[in-house]
Amino acid sequence: MTTSPTLAAPQSLHLRTLWILSYKAWLETRARFLASAAVLALLGLSTVVRAAPTIQGWEAFHGGEQMPYALYVWLSLFHGYLLFLWVISAVILGLGGLVREHELGTSGFTLALPVSRGLLVTTRAAVGIVEVLVLALISGVIVSVLSPLSGYVYPLSQSVRFGLLLGGGGLIFYALGFLLSHLLRGEYAAPAIGLAFSAAFYVLTKLPGLEILNVFDLMSGKLYMVHAKYLLGPVFPFMPLAAWMAVAIALLSTSAALVRRREF
Repeated sequence: MTTSPTLAAPQSLHLRTLWILSYKAWLETRARFLASAAVLALLGLSTVVRAAPTIQGWEAFHGGEQMPYALYVWLSLFHGYLLFLWVISAVILGLGGLVREHELGTSGFTLALPVSRGLLVTTRAAVGIVEVLVLALISGVIVSVLSPLSGYVYPLSQSVRFGLLLGGGGLIFYALGFLLSHLLRGEYAAPAIGLAFSAAFYVLTKLPGLEILNVFDLMSGKLYMVHAKYLLGPVFPFMPLAAWMAVAIALLSTSAALVRRREF
């Protein structure tokens, strides 16, 4: 059974439009994505390079108690530097969009495209989601690949699972930056407020009675590890992950609604 040319043409045009919009979104965020990727790649490399002296120092300080390599990786990455560097990267990647283009005087070209504002925002959000998920995987994958060079082993499956928790649970921070960039004018207003809110939210979740809001423990996998091994257990937290991702999608949808109603 062959596809009717009259049906194939609109489908082909729609896919081509999505490709063009996705490529435009990539060009707008490429520099920020590549800079973040480079920083997180260096973090993964330094984690492997620092492993032996750091573990030796920890064991000496703790009276000869052995430090599992998995514990070192978790403290250094998923519960340490990676968590905070990734949040910063996610907020920054969410910046930009039509409001920023309007301030630069370039929104006329984008708005003249034969597509809806909703599709413009949705496509850009989708590209950003892919970017932040890739960023969440970089450091851990590098650690898994390079660890044998230092005499250690770290399962690639663990790096991927931790990365999915980081990227999926933390998607709310990308959505926050995305929303603020469509609410606020000024080059520095959205990143300043986004990063300040993220820091304040981290402190807030440490207060008694507010543990349910602690997305950081989900992102680091703290509550789902087998602590004797410091690796994620067999049960993956799909429900908490889905709940936080739903909040992120709600924020992104709000951004799209704001753009539809805004005068440029």
